[in-house]
Amino acid sequence: MGSTFIRARVESMNLQEELAAAMQGTVVVMGIGNPCRGDDAAGSLVARKISDVPGVHVIDAQDVPENYLCQVADQRPDTVVLIDSVDLKSAPGSVAFLDKDQTAAYWPSTHRVPISLLMNYLERETHTRVLLIAIQPRQTAFLQPMSAAVSSSVEAIAGVLKEVIAVRQMPAQTGFTSRLSSKEPS
Repeated sequence: MGSTFIRARVESMNLQEELAAAMQGTVVVMGIGNPCRGDDAAGSLVARKISDVPGVHVIDAQDVPENYLCQVADQRPDTVVLIDSVDLKSAPGSVAFLDKDQTAAYWPSTHRVPISLLMNYLERETHTRVLLIAIQPRQTAFLQPMSAAVSSSVEAIAGVLKEVIAVRQMPAQTGFTSRLSSKEPS
């Protein structure tokens, strides 16, 4: 991935093709986020929504991803996909697909360990490609509900991940017929 892309609407993204190209070999998906802090729960919620999908190891790390590093390493992944709320300085619900070199620009983090440090550690210790699906939060206040914009992005990202994982399991499958591509912008 050469450049960061940020889209205001997940439906207009080419996320499926980006993920399909990036998700190689054994894949671990780790959702990150505090379920008590509104939109910060986005990554955690995506992980819960795809936890029953075969063909990928899913971890709901909530707000302590550092506690799951050994579990990630034990899977001997070729690709790790992290999902987290990140202040992208864009519209709530916007999504960016970032590699580790692009994450340093997005500081501070709502977690104890910055996402860039977590990505660097995972890449160094597991010799794994580590990517981030970042979701722009509207608010991360304690005991607040998730915003509609972020909730919509969570649903869309979970759907895209399910489709990409399903296609990975099909022999010689090409292209995607996404339910997202048929949606009209609102």
